[in-house]
Amino acid sequence: MAIYNTTVADVALRKSPTLKEMISIRNIIKILNDSDVVVSKRKESVATIQKECIERIDLSFEKSDIEEIVKDGVASLERGYAEGVIEALDLFAELLGYCPPPRVFDISQHKIIGALSQKENGEIIFGPIITYSIIHNLLKLIDEKIGSFDKKKIEYLQQVAVGRKEASAEGPDVFQYLKKGVVN
Repeated sequence: MAIYNTTVADVALRKSPTLKEMISIRNIIKILNDSDVVVSKRKESVATIQKECIERIDLSFEKSDIEEIVKDGVASLERGYAEGVIEALDLFAELLGYCPPPRVFDISQHKIIGALSQKENGEIIFGPIITYSIIHNLLKLIDEKIGSFDKKKIEYLQQVAVGRKEASAEGPDVFQYLKKGVVN
């Protein structure tokens, strides 16, 4: 795919010439060599178009937009609509810079997001942590940072996720916590 700096008629002549147009030597030169009007080709063209499209997107948001995400997330949680809860969590993850957990923190059948950092010694720090049990429709918050070398804290995370230990917040309160993180 090429981007041209010329008229549509000129591009049509160069790419789909008629027999009548090919009789002219000047046109034959144009047909065989389009380097005088080509701005970019292939990946560079795609990158240019992608950049222009992204520049047009308005990514600004207001407090009312965040409250709407909370409202939708809480309603989905109350109805047991897992896809709606996950969509709200994904939006908050994007706004707060949260990401999925490293393998050591992952729990099957749970959507987990949290802040991720790394110490100089290579230890991964994850938290605060939001867990959502897709099967049991339970949303929980662990409002602390857990290191990947701390086996007791990782066990604590798993116990909270399955409901055997108390979480910092549960249910709709988790969405309020996320809202505060975005608005403040």
